[in-house]
Amino acid sequence: MIHKNGLPSDKLLPVLRDILRPALIWAAHFVLVYAALSAACAQRGLIDPFWASLLVLVVTPPAALWAIVGARRRGRSDFERAARWSSIISALAILFNAAPVVLMGGCG
Repeated sequence: MIHKNGLPSDKLLPVLRDILRPALIWAAHFVLVYAALSAACAQRGLIDPFWASLLVLVVTPPAALWAIVGARRRGRSDFERAARWSSIISALAILFNAAPVVLMGGCG
């Protein structure tokens, strides 16, 4: 059966997964960055800011690369374009999540 967006029904679920995966990766990365920096910059200083920054800088490239995987979709349906844009936007958001760590370098 062909869905009204032009994709066969059996191809719709993988495309929807490709739309949601990058956003979930971004959300997990955001929580990790926020938690690490909050723990480092808390009054009690739960972890050293160096280790928090290092953690963020180590997990950012794999998260951005994993998020950008959906951008390889080259289809012309609306869902496939949405998957591509979701990947691109989420990868950029992941890089921007790490920007304060790079630019500030501490708890300032």
